[in-house]
Amino acid sequence: MGAPMEMAALNAHMANHSYLEGFTPTQKDVSLFKAISAPPANFVHALRWYKHIASFSDSKLASLPGKFETLAAAASPAAAAASPAAAAPAEPAAKKEKAKEQKAPKEKAAPKEVKAEAPKEDEAAKAAKEAAKAQEKLLKAVIKEGGKKGVEIEGASDMGGLDFFCTTIDTPEGDCDLLLVAMDAMNADPDPEAEDRKGCSGHVGKMIFSAGTKQLAIVAYVPDSAHNKSAGNVDVQVWTETVCAAVNGKILKPAADAKSPKGGKVVVAVVASDPDNGKYAIKDKDAAMAAAFNFLREKGAFPEDNGDSDDEPVFGDDAFDDMNGW
Repeated sequence: MGAPMEMAALNAHMANHSYLEGFTPTQKDVSLFKAISAPPANFVHALRWYKHIASFSDSKLASLPGKFETLAAAASPAAAAASPAAAAPAEPAAKKEKAKEQKAPKEKAAPKEVKAEAPKEDEAAKAAKEAAKAQEKLLKAVIKEGGKKGVEIEGASDMGGLDFFCTTIDTPEGDCDLLLVAMDAMNADPDPEAEDRKGCSGHVGKMIFSAGTKQLAIVAYVPDSAHNKSAGNVDVQVWTETVCAAVNGKILKPAADAKSPKGGKVVVAVVASDPDNGKYAIKDKDAAMAAAFNFLREKGAFPEDNGDSDDEPVFGDDAFDDMNGW
């Protein structure tokens, strides 16, 4: 005998038969009986058959004709003994199951993945980024101006034999740190691979000035005496203190090692503006520069006015062409 029948098929078969085969019980009945549990009450014909076989004693079951088969209880029916008439009632049930499968609701499509919008850049972060770009651009401009002024001072020194010089740097606009950067650019050795010659004035002592809306920045530099014959006459700290006294300024950074290939010391100072009392950086710049040149003359580090010119002394950018009659 094959695998156990489905309960519905067994019930349908037993509606017209007393046993699985013929008119007397056989080992096929015993095989199926032992493979299944008692049918539910609604399968009346299958339950009748089951109870009937269950009424036999073990010896009676063993004596029945045929060959006993161990059937898989969980297997599908389709017993070989089932007649076509028995299998027929099962067809509508199969059709119903198929119809249910066809009418089963379609699975809802997974929702489309919504792309997360990139978080908008925080206004503060955006402003900080813009400020950083502007600062980088300004730094490049300061270095460029410092390098250019350095070459001009180198030329003035070579032509006139000047050991010290004073001039203005515009791009820092009163910022002391940027003015110090400009000084470093003025003192730097030239880059042999660069298109333009820059710096080159590390051997010349300098005091440079930058006027802003709120203050006047001052940076003084004196190279090592090995590179400047008048350097021993000028103490950079005293020089800067003298200039500050003339314009009510103060030292921000006392004498420290300069970032220059010619060694030396550098000092940083500032003069605060006071518009309410008529004190402006642009005016302080002229007064401070005059005081710086006077100090150098007193120390023999800058040529004296020879008196040949009736004009006022010219300082800063114009000084390259006309400096106190030089």
